[in-house]
Amino acid sequence: MNIRPAIPTDKEEWLRMRLALWPDTDLEDELQEVTHFLDGNDPPLPTLLAAFVCVRPEGGLCGLVELSIHTSAPGCHTDRIGYLEAWFVDEDYRGKGVGRALIATAEGWAKKLGCTEMASDTTPDYPISPEAHAALGFDEVERYFRKEI
Repeated sequence: MNIRPAIPTDKEEWLRMRLALWPDTDLEDELQEVTHFLDGNDPPLPTLLAAFVCVRPEGGLCGLVELSIHTSAPGCHTDRIGYLEAWFVDEDYRGKGVGRALIATAEGWAKKLGCTEMASDTTPDYPISPEAHAALGFDEVERYFRKEI
């Protein structure tokens, strides 16, 4: 499985996955955020400090995780928390370990930055999200998830 940081040539596929994750979002807003990140602007967006993708063997992408650092989150005990801002796997790659590999990469990124916890949130709009988080060791707290790493 090829998990790597997002690069400029990923823009179209990254946008596709963001729109699949958040279908009610504005394309221009999403394009602006992705472009800002890929152009390496300083300062980065507070909710998008890192992005990792999973590459399909036949080309294109099949998964994405976007990360930030939060100073607080429900159920967390530290003030430096790796935060999953976005986590998406294409339907045809679900159940094949892509989500698990993306989260392992996210946890590695957070640990390198001094985090000992991960957090995430979800809404009822994402019915598979609670199960996916639980399968990877997250505890649900007020519809948020946290995990020691």
